[in-house]
Amino acid sequence: MKVYKVGVNDQKILRQLIQNPEGLRVSSISKYSSLKQVTIYKRLNLLRKDGLIENIFPIWKIHNGQVEKCRTLLEDNNIFELHNLSYVLKLIKVPDWWNKRKPRLMKLKDWQFSNHNFGKNNSNPYQQLINENFVIQTYPESIIIISRKRYYSNNPYDTITQAIGDVLDLIDYLKERFKFDLFPSGFQALEIRNNDFNRLKDHLAQHCKKEGRRFLVELDKNRKVWVDYSEPFGKEANYPEGQEILEKVTKDFLLNKPMLNSELQMMVQQVTNNQLIFDANMSSHLKVLENLGKAVTELRNEIKNLNNSKNVIK
Repeated sequence: MKVYKVGVNDQKILRQLIQNPEGLRVSSISKYSSLKQVTIYKRLNLLRKDGLIENIFPIWKIHNGQVEKCRTLLEDNNIFELHNLSYVLKLIKVPDWWNKRKPRLMKLKDWQFSNHNFGKNNSNPYQQLINENFVIQTYPESIIIISRKRYYSNNPYDTITQAIGDVLDLIDYLKERFKFDLFPSGFQALEIRNNDFNRLKDHLAQHCKKEGRRFLVELDKNRKVWVDYSEPFGKEANYPEGQEILEKVTKDFLLNKPMLNSELQMMVQQVTNNQLIFDANMSSHLKVLENLGKAVTELRNEIKNLNNSKNVIK
């Protein structure tokens, strides 16, 4: 039985190919692994002879069915993989120049820029930026960020923290370049999308009544909850008028920060208590005035009677 061991350079190459199963060019492998291209070509040809990798010019990739063997050779314990992540950054506020953002986006270094018409009658055009790790699509009211990286770990929590850390770093980069805070008042309106959520949907589908993109969860006779996978503010919802109201209310909370219902209730209670105190004080004041009026009337009558008595004596 042949015992196969891979050297340090082979490990670097195989690790990059495992992380990028769609394959890589030699120039990309060199960039990611910090190896010279001459060395990479030599090691790739040896690995191909052993049946571990294949070359579909100009791409090199791990041969079908050899991924697990390569992981074993690398003694890789990172069994959890996270990929195909995309993020939707809701723009609560936008800079003044946002609707004419094309010139500014074109100036970003190390990004490939392209302009796209989208929607009926070009109603929702977007600009796209691409580099090795991300695809960014900028829309009038949102930014979609698509991660091209794959994350590996022996802990699934680590993979998502790595991914979120990368996208938050990217958003900080955009904030610096745009000179605009994409998270007003610290509110991070970032939605994560990933195909792995389909597992959860499939699980719910087995236990819940399905209707379109919704599932009905019956807790008991009086408590029923719809789990809705449509866009929170999407006009495709069954009750678009209600969605529009929800959108207005949400934006009002984010932009104007009105008082919460509990705070309003507390204020009303305070006003009511103050009114009760005022009414009690006013009632007391009116009673005093009433008694004072009676005393003045009695004093006036006494003075009148005294004057009448003096006239009789005369």
